[in-house]
Amino acid sequence: MLPVDGRRLGLAALTVVAMAAAGAGLGYAVAEDAPEPLLVVAGPVAADDPAYPQDREVEVLEDKEYPTLEPGLPASRRVVGTSPFAVSLPVPRGWVSSDSTAGETRFYPAPYDDTIKNTYFVRVRLVANQYLSVAAQLDTRIRALSTASGIEDFTLESRSFDALVANYVSEGYRRVAMEQYVAKPGQDTAFAYVAVIGREQDRDGLADLLDRLVSGLEYE
Repeated sequence: MLPVDGRRLGLAALTVVAMAAAGAGLGYAVAEDAPEPLLVVAGPVAADDPAYPQDREVEVLEDKEYPTLEPGLPASRRVVGTSPFAVSLPVPRGWVSSDSTAGETRFYPAPYDDTIKNTYFVRVRLVANQYLSVAAQLDTRIRALSTASGIEDFTLESRSFDALVANYVSEGYRRVAMEQYVAKPGQDTAFAYVAVIGREQDRDGLADLLDRLVSGLEYE
C-alpha cells in the first residue's frame, strides 16, 4: 500500500464554526486503533466569489433531532473500489456502506434508516478514470454544485487547491459540505474524492472526520 500525500487542508483551523450542542454526542470513546489527528499548518483560502445569488427566498426546515457528529470517533479501515483502482480509509467504526450510485460509496451511522436521512454521512468516489487534475476536478465540482437543480441557496465558503467548504439547501434542509480531491504522491491527476456532509451543528465533527479520512487514505 502507498501512503497518501501528506498535504493537509486544515479545515478545522480556518472554516469550522464552533457549534456546541448541549447534551448531544454519539457517546463513543476514542479507540486505540483510531488515527490521531495531526497538527494542521495549512488551510484553504477564501473564494474569489464565495456567494452565488439566488432569485428567491428559500424556506429552510428545522434540522432533525439526531446526535451531533463528534470529533475523534473510533475508526476501522474500509476499502472502496477494486485494486489497482481502490483506496482504504479509516471510516467511523460501525458505520454501514451504501453504493448509492455507480462509482460512489457512502458511509452512514448504523442503523441505516430514515432517522439518519438529512443528518450526516461520508461520500467516496474514485475518479482516476476521468483523467482530470485536482484543480480541474475542484472547478468542475463547484460549478456542478452551484447549478444543480436539487440545490438552493448555495454559498461557497472557502476553497484551496484541492478542497472546498460550502453550504446549501437540499430537500429543504441546510447542508454543510466539506470535500477534497486526492492525487497519488508525485502526480497531479485526481485519484479519489472524499466528502463529508452534515448539519451546521456537525461542523467540528465534519472537519475532524474529513481530516482523518484524507490523512489516513491509502492506495490498495
